[in-house]
Amino acid sequence: MPEKVELCETYAVEQEISRNPTTEQVGDGSGRIEITVPYDGSRFFTRQAVADVERVLGRRGGAGEHRATVGHLLLADHTNTNGLRGAMRHHSQAGTIPVSVPVAKHDGSLDLSGDRQACVIGYDYGPDHAPVYPVQLEVWLDDPDSLTDAFAGVRTLMTRGRENPSWLIERLRQEASFTSKLLFTFKVKVSLPVKSGFQRKIEPVVKHMSVEWPTLTSMQSTELYVGEIPPGPEPRVRQAAVRYNPVKSRLEWTDVPTFEVVEDGAPKRGEAGTRIFHSVVCVLAVGHPGELFEQERLEVSARVEIPNYLLSGLEARSYDATGRPQVRQPEHVTKLNLRTMVYPADIFAGRTFSPYQQFVFDDIIPDEMRITDIVTVLRNSKFTVENPRPQTPQDPLAPMWLVLAHRSQGPDDLDLLVAVEGKRAILDREHITSSSVKLKGSAESGQLKVSVLGTLPRDHRELTREMNAFQQKLRERFRFHQMSREVGAS
Repeated sequence: MPEKVELCETYAVEQEISRNPTTEQVGDGSGRIEITVPYDGSRFFTRQAVADVERVLGRRGGAGEHRATVGHLLLADHTNTNGLRGAMRHHSQAGTIPVSVPVAKHDGSLDLSGDRQACVIGYDYGPDHAPVYPVQLEVWLDDPDSLTDAFAGVRTLMTRGRENPSWLIERLRQEASFTSKLLFTFKVKVSLPVKSGFQRKIEPVVKHMSVEWPTLTSMQSTELYVGEIPPGPEPRVRQAAVRYNPVKSRLEWTDVPTFEVVEDGAPKRGEAGTRIFHSVVCVLAVGHPGELFEQERLEVSARVEIPNYLLSGLEARSYDATGRPQVRQPEHVTKLNLRTMVYPADIFAGRTFSPYQQFVFDDIIPDEMRITDIVTVLRNSKFTVENPRPQTPQDPLAPMWLVLAHRSQGPDDLDLLVAVEGKRAILDREHITSSSVKLKGSAESGQLKVSVLGTLPRDHRELTREMNAFQQKLRERFRFHQMSREVGAS
């Protein structure tokens, strides 16, 4: 029996990430069936098989070349391929390829039991053009002024009540301000059409990734971080190995896992459709990015392997010469080679900005009415505001709220995350009447501290103007309440 039967299909995709992005498949791909039968006289070409050959041909193998059929390969769903018709015998919707190996040669050089020779049978074929682009790359280029994941990370923690809202936003801002590293983020997307009844488990792996690097770099200032799988509710990354290849002038890393993206309408196992997989994010932290911006473009490459799957839909089963299924069944694997041209200036121009502001209002009692004022100001500025979420404070005199607001800004999304911290206080006051009588009493007062984190792609000036306008409108609204309290106190 064969030691290995492998069906491998290879596809190439070229992509450009710039102001005018493009993606195209290079050619129709290539396929190959390869069968290996070792002459080992034991497990694969057994003593029994050697004896069978000797019984027919004699111990010396007879005169001339002779072959023996040791099995058959059944191919189903081969309609999306070409080049196999000459090798197959057709049976209805399937075809069979005989597995035939040499058992004698003219010169007698074939040793059936020496374990030093093997028969390798190969059939090349051409799969049709893939119905979808099977692999694509997403790239982000961020600096400390563009915390792409800050908004999502803070929002997740706040909605789960894990941290003090204002403190966490401030901590993110401070951490960003003390680093000069550039963050180069990559994610590979794999799209795999499956037919009805397909039950195999699909687990694509990014076997190799590399990025062209313009100069010999210090690996002490260049670090790679890889995300977790499956992605949890709180983003987590681990440091991974990255090496510099001086021959190819590239940074390289390997074995990036993927996970399936299950969305509404996505096919379940056994259903026909296109299944989508994303690799975990790979973040390249570059300590000295100066040379990077001098390059007009960089080439990023990825090689993805998908075991147990052929993009053409071809299926194979292996049988012995008597028609019984073999213990070792064929391996199916699809290999995707992606070559992406990245224009750093274009990507960097489209980065998401995340500016931060904090302002304090004195003599304002922190209560639900003031949160309603904040929501009203946002809605008057055409924001869609989610219901304010009160946080659980350790001090009952220090209430906290989280307000999330969203607005479309042309083709982009403008988001504001507003964290509100309050402090209640009781102030002692003295008042002298017109008849020179001194009156003593107490009055409730307080303070509101408002922290705002905003996100908007490309246009940081518009985002800053909107945040400044939000602050000004709040001051005007709260000034009315401060004046009303002063009049009431007098």
